[in-house]
Parts: sequence; structure tokens; C-alpha cells
Amino acid sequence: MSSTKQAKGRKTKGKQKIEMKKVENYGDRMITFSKRKTGIFKKMNELVAMCDVEVAFLIFSQPKKPYTFAHPSMKEVADRLKNPSRQEPLKRDDTRPLVEAYKKRRLHDLVKKMEALEEELAMDLEKLKLLKESRNEKKLDKMWWNFPSEGLSAKELQQRYQAMLELRDNLCDNMAHLRLGKDCGGSSSVRVGRRVSGGVRLFDREA
Repeated sequence: MSSTKQAKGRKTKGKQKIEMKKVENYGDRMITFSKRKTGIFKKMNELVAMCDVEVAFLIFSQPKKPYTFAHPSMKEVADRLKNPSRQEPLKRDDTRPLVEAYKKRRLHDLVKKMEALEEELAMDLEKLKLLKESRNEKKLDKMWWNFPSEGLSAKELQQRYQAMLELRDNLCDNMAHLRLGKDCGGSSSVRVGRRVSGGVRLFDREA
């Protein structure tokens, strides 16, 4: 009972106004333009179908590429604007409704295909990103220092140990050059560590 009263007494902000602002990223801006353009064309098509009106719509993308939607055609609508009192011809082509119906259906199919391609592109980009991350992880796993030391001869173990020392010295030189960490040029003693989880602990340093 108390929870019901609490729910009734809770106040919400209500309908929020979405701020209209420019999309800064060019790629995102073009995708947004394509989606909004498609939505406008859908509404224009519905207006023509429900009200049987003549319409014309012209929009330019950022690269100044024009996109139009018109019914029955851009020329006829432009002529109507020039001469609003122009009378409709008494006889109209009987095949015109069929042609217009085909155009509407064709436009609807193209819009659906475009939306499907946009979704497919977004999925492919996400897969490509995951694939790159996976490849980077596999490259690290194949580095020689990640290989197990079991089965190596004493000579091979000594060679690996020397390679690890060189790797350590190179890392210390780079850190000193970049002024990261402490000075690696001081005296230190190094000893080989014991085997840990199938691998070899590189070394233990003592100041």
C-alpha cells in the first residue's frame, strides 16, 4: 500500500524537448541526412496516396547534391505553380493510375532495401572492429616469450634467457629515453625465476 502511494506521489519531468543541434561528425551527419530524407519522402508518398494531391519536394545534401520527390512530376508541379488557374485536362490517360501505383511500390521497395543495407553496413563495421581486436590479441599470443619452456634443451633455455635480458635492457633504455619510471642504468642483480603455470618468470630485479 505504501509503495502504491509512493508511486502515485512521484513526479516526472514529463515530455522533454530534444535540443536541435548540428551533428559534428561528417559520416554521422550524412547517415542522419539519409534517414531523415527517407522519412520525409515516406510522408510525402503517404500524403499523395491519402489526399490525391500534387506535391514537389527538393532537398540538397551538404555536397550540394539534389534529391527530389514529386507527384505526378516535378515539371507538372512547377507548371501548376506558374499557372495556378490552369484547368485539368478532361481526359486523362487510363494507364496513368497503374504507372503511378507501380512507381509508389517501386519507391517503397527501394526504401526498404536502402534501410536494410544501412543496417547491414553498421553490422559489418562492428564485425570488422571485433576482428581487428581479435587479430591483435592473437599476434601477442604468438610472441616467442609466450611459448612454454617445457621440452627445451639447456642451450635453448640459455638462449631464451639471454633474449629476455636483451628485451629487458631495451625496455629500460626506452623508458629512460622517455623519462618514464626510474633510471635503469644503475647496478642490479638478476636471477632466473622458477617456472610458473607452464611458463618461465623472466627475472627478478634487486636494486
